[in-house]
This record gives sequence, structure tokens and C-alpha cells, in this order.
Amino acid sequence: MSPTQRLVLGAYAAIVAAWPIRFAVVAWVFRRLDYLTLRSPRYSQPDAPLVTAIIPAKDEEDKLADCLASVVAQTYSNLEIIVVDDRSVDGTAAIARRFEAADPRVRVVTIRDLPAGWTGKTHALHVAAAQAKGDWLWFVDADTRHHPDSLAIVMEYARVHGAAMASLLPEMRCETFWEKLVQPLAGIVLMRSYPLHTANDPARRLAFANGQYILIERPAYEAAGGHEAVRDKFVEDIHMAYRVKALGLSSRTAIGTEIGSTRMYTTLGQIVRGWGRILYDALGRRPWPLLAKVLEPLVFSQTGDLALLVALGLFAAGRGGAFAGWLLGLSLIHQVLKQALLYRMYRLNSPRTARYALLYPLAGLVTAWLCLRAVGMCRTGRVTWRGTSYGPAAEGAG
Repeated sequence: MSPTQRLVLGAYAAIVAAWPIRFAVVAWVFRRLDYLTLRSPRYSQPDAPLVTAIIPAKDEEDKLADCLASVVAQTYSNLEIIVVDDRSVDGTAAIARRFEAADPRVRVVTIRDLPAGWTGKTHALHVAAAQAKGDWLWFVDADTRHHPDSLAIVMEYARVHGAAMASLLPEMRCETFWEKLVQPLAGIVLMRSYPLHTANDPARRLAFANGQYILIERPAYEAAGGHEAVRDKFVEDIHMAYRVKALGLSSRTAIGTEIGSTRMYTTLGQIVRGWGRILYDALGRRPWPLLAKVLEPLVFSQTGDLALLVALGLFAAGRGGAFAGWLLGLSLIHQVLKQALLYRMYRLNSPRTARYALLYPLAGLVTAWLCLRAVGMCRTGRVTWRGTSYGPAAEGAG
């Protein structure tokens, strides 16, 4: 082998050697996560506090009925439900009114306009919270579904841990090819920036919550400034968690794939636009952390695909030798380690789609694309989502 080939093999061997360390770190982290399952204890204290479920819905006619049906079916004994029809132009309002007529616990609040300086969701939640009677507020997205014992389990989780704010990561329900391919990986990208074992530690500054499912005590919500304090955020959940934690209160997030699920986006376009918006705000609206999310997989993951292709190409061209043999061996080890780790990570938030980890090279390209899209948002400050444009000189379309 030439000196250059030895240098290439040495550098690549160092990359491959990092994977067992990564696997050990992930295993260590997973053991320190909070998990809520159907075997978790339910809240059973006397005089259960009133909880107000708040569901913001803008053009959610294809999802709202399933969400509402799962919320009204909760076994928790003291519940009121507010549905916010936020400028919808489809059948969302009719669905909400149907549930309101059938269940006295359900109220519908209608919003016609979006004030300047607010994102649509934060304004909807702010309006509903002002009308809520609950001692606790339960914010849930319209694209979620909940096991009947979900609220009772999370309320007990909050009580046991003395948490003023408790959040849940439900199962990512994926039905189309692109959902199964990209959604779990996009979730992994976000969670690597917000490791839950650190965010749940009251001694650490890092904070995290998932806006698809947040249960928060009203005094903590009000002391944190409510949604008015995060009115211009696209990841208002994370920013709210930081504000709660800054008060010296406990904020915790658990994995809850058995007691809840969500189907966030259904098309590739929605996935790219939606996750681009999330990562743009979650990573501080700064380009360099987003670019790091592109470069790091290129070095540690996709070099394995390149090395395998180069090795096979050398053998196919009749140039097999020590260099090609070592490159092939290292690349196969790399593939096994990488796929084992990715499979485990995919299973964490989307257990039924873990086999799509095998298509990581394609998923990685799409994830890089949405990260670069978010970099573009950093440059312009403009975001368009659900028919509304935000940013400099933006004009709302809905």
C-alpha cells in the first residue's frame, strides 16, 4: 500500500472505531430516560384537580375527530376540553361543534384573525388558556391520539416527580414511504440536541418539552409568562420549558409510545417544510448548528457508504489488493455498527418503522436537505407555514 492509502485507511479506521463508543453512549443514555407505558401507575389521589385540555386546530378536518374522540374518552375524572378553531377554512369547525353538542365538557373557541408578532399556534393557545378553568393545562396537538389512561398516567408521573410541567414523546405514526423513511431520523436529529436525561435533570440548564403533549400546572404557566412570553416562537414548547426551569421548577419529558401517537406530516413536502421550521427555531435560528447537522453525518455515517462503494468498485475493476480488502472489511464493520445503532434509535420513537433504518443513506440526504432549508430561513428570517408567512415584511395569508 502507498502512504496515501495507509493514511486513508488510518483515518477511516478512526471513524469506524468511534461507533462502538457511540453505541455504548446511546445505551447508557437510554437507561436514563423516563418511560411511560400501559403498566405505569395512574393518578388515584382524592379530589383530582381540574385539567383543561386545549387543542389548537387550523384546517385539521382529517385529524381532529380522532384526536377529540381520544381526549373525551380519558379516564381521568376531572376534565374540561377547549377546541380552538383557528381561522380554519375546511370542516374543522363543524367537527368541533359536533363534539361540543355531544359532550358538555367540550367548548369551541373561534379565532378569526392573527395579531402581528404571534405565531398561529401560540396565539391560539394563549386565547384558550385565558378562558380555561383548570388547575392544570393540557396542551395537545390535533394530530395526536391518546390511550384512555394517558392523562391519568402523565398526571401521576408529574405528581411523583414533583414536576410543574410534564411532557410526552408519543409514537411517530408513519404510513407513507417518506414518513417511514424521514420522520424517525428527523426526530433523532432534534433529540440529539436536547438529550432528555440532561433536560430532565433539575441541576442542568438544558430544557425540553414536546408541544404535541404538555401538561403544566397553571401557576407555573402564568409565572413563566404563558404563551405571550413565547408568542413569536415556532418551538414554543422548548422555550416554555426553559422559562419554567428558570423559575427553579421541575420540567420532565418521558417516552410514551404505548400511550400516545402522532402523525405529524403526510407528504415529503410537508416533512421538509415542517421539520425545517422546527430545526430552524430549535437550534436558535443560527446557521452553524444546522450546518453541523449536515456535516457530522457525512463524516461519521455516510463515509461508510462511500467506502463500501469504492471497495466494491476496486474489486469489480480487478484492482483488489490489500487496500481494497482492508477498505471492504472496515466498511462492512462500519455498516453493521451503524445499522445496529440506527435501528435502536429508530425504535425509540417509531417502533413500527425501525426497518427503514436500512435506507439511511436516502433518509440522510433528505434530512440534509431540510437542514439546508432551515439555513435558508436563517438568512432571510422568513417562514411560511399553514398558509401564514412570518418574518420581515411578511403578510399573513390566513
